[in-house]
Amino acid sequence: MLIKISRIVCLLLIVFVASIYIPKYYWLKFEKNIRRPMVYYSPVNHEFLISKLAGKEMFYVDRKGNKYDRDQFENLTPLLNYRQLISVGKLPDSLNGVALNIESIRLNNIMLRVTTDEIDVKPIQLFPLFESRSGRVRLEMPDDYFRITDRFEFLDCQTNSINQDKTNLFTDALSKEKFSFPAKMISGNPNYKKPFDEGYFVLDSKNKLYHIKMVKGKPLCVFTNIPDSLDIVYMNINETPLREFYGFLFTKQGEAYLISYDNYKLIKLPLDNFDMQKENFSVIGDMFYRTISLTSAKSIRTIVTDRNYRVVDRYEDFWPGNYEMPAGAVAATIFPFALRLGDASSSFSNFYFRFSGIQSLLISIVLTILTYLILRNRKISFKKGWFDLIIVLCTGIFGFIAVLLVKNIDNNN
Repeated sequence: MLIKISRIVCLLLIVFVASIYIPKYYWLKFEKNIRRPMVYYSPVNHEFLISKLAGKEMFYVDRKGNKYDRDQFENLTPLLNYRQLISVGKLPDSLNGVALNIESIRLNNIMLRVTTDEIDVKPIQLFPLFESRSGRVRLEMPDDYFRITDRFEFLDCQTNSINQDKTNLFTDALSKEKFSFPAKMISGNPNYKKPFDEGYFVLDSKNKLYHIKMVKGKPLCVFTNIPDSLDIVYMNINETPLREFYGFLFTKQGEAYLISYDNYKLIKLPLDNFDMQKENFSVIGDMFYRTISLTSAKSIRTIVTDRNYRVVDRYEDFWPGNYEMPAGAVAATIFPFALRLGDASSSFSNFYFRFSGIQSLLISIVLTILTYLILRNRKISFKKGWFDLIIVLCTGIFGFIAVLLVKNIDNNN
């Protein structure tokens, strides 16, 4: 009995390993690198410009099929490429009736981006709390880091000890604002090279969102009044000189909001069916427009709004993924399923399962019949070889390989 169990374990182990590495090496040979297009919006001709690559040549097209080279593209997107246009003396004096100067262009240009593999990243729960009004030109890294467990706790970097005075000061400040410990989510920008500091946005254990920062050594804790029913699953806080919004947040329902400087008022972005697990999110802003793009492995959706976030125009494009190409059809026929140790949508190693569908059943049946003939040739009865047939029927080529490698050692009994 022990020998039979050991053989079954060997068969299943081979199936497990084969389902990872055989599809992997198949795709190393046949996978095509699909270049996702970039979509821009021109404030000059008010048209979308889509990047294309032919060989090594990069060019741009609009929805009417007009083709533009790099120089033409830069002239049509002067706010995005103002440095290049200044260097060649081609930056216009005004655009859409508004005078252009370097300071206003820089101030109003924003770029926000979050990729799918950033969504499930959980940062180390130690954060630097900057002095937001030090009177210095640049921010300075503090000597301690904080965490929020059953209290607001500061740890000294040199001694690894708790700064009790500072801990008590901030814990009391949060408690007075009815903060419910511990924190469920903490989001802020820990880069000391940022232009200024806005501290952190913290979700407490009751889903209430607070804004916390340090001003002249004292805690500033503000309850934002953002509804706790919003189901926040991700926040990204990033200080920009424009000071229009603190950052953005995503909800479990697939909604995206900007947290404005106007008393933390939320600005809902006009996105439909946003899937943060599959779509990269980006916002490119200038003096006139906001271009919001959602890019997945097989599609891009771009929404252009004015500065009040009213929709101006939309663009969508779709393309086949590797599994929709001939190589994908062959893989779905040969492999009934596949396991991967990683996925483009996540930064973590894990087992990711992909089922090919019913089309692989024919191959599995053929291999099962072939296995039956092999077992008969080995003089193994159905009573002794039924498990081999079942495993080949269920796992296709992976089980077939396993049965060929691990012979039935019980065939003479």
